[in-house]
Amino acid sequence: MTGATADELWPLVRDCHYSKRMSGLVRHAFAWRESGGMFGDTGKPVVGVTYSQPVNRNFCKESLELSRLVRADGFSAQISEFVSWSLRWLKANTTAPFVLSYADTTHGHHGGIYQACGFQYVAARAPGRIGFSAPDGSFIHCRICNRRFGTNSVEAVLRIKPDWVPVYGDTKHLYIFPLRQKWPSISRANGWTALPYPKPKFAACPLDERVPTRVSKVQPLEAAPTESQAS
Repeated sequence: MTGATADELWPLVRDCHYSKRMSGLVRHAFAWRESGGMFGDTGKPVVGVTYSQPVNRNFCKESLELSRLVRADGFSAQISEFVSWSLRWLKANTTAPFVLSYADTTHGHHGGIYQACGFQYVAARAPGRIGFSAPDGSFIHCRICNRRFGTNSVEAVLRIKPDWVPVYGDTKHLYIFPLRQKWPSISRANGWTALPYPKPKFAACPLDERVPTRVSKVQPLEAAPTESQAS
């Protein structure tokens, strides 16, 4: 396990993450690699995680959002130890008060890996609009509407495409992991209360793994990266 860059992780995100796109401003990135090089730090990434500037501007700008967590197809080892390792590095080497992350039930996630890593569960965000359905059955994401029409507002898009139907996603679960700030002060400042963990409605998804019991073999923390921009 080592530091990485957004560029290094992009092929993994492109090929294996449901979003097929890299997040915005990536501040820190980490990789679990195949064997390679004298210290195993030049092998191909098989698991990646990125921490970015939060998309929601209501969060303090010093906080971090776990924006991508992805593994290569066929990689079967549990990855909660990898996420925990990256969180320990962030706590020791940054001034970020906390990490936030969402588990999107639209894609079958309930946040099992965040629960395994000790995140606090604080909210279920109401479903939001994710795009439109066309009469031919195709789905047009809001990002595509922005590029094509310069807007994704329902009113504006339906004036152009009156036969399209708005499509809304499912609930997103919000998780918080304290870093340099203690949970009580984070809770008071943001009006959050730690809630019971949500349970999956079906069998756990590949990323929702329990913490492994075996000892991890990782690279020194000095191998972790500096800030980087997403391509």
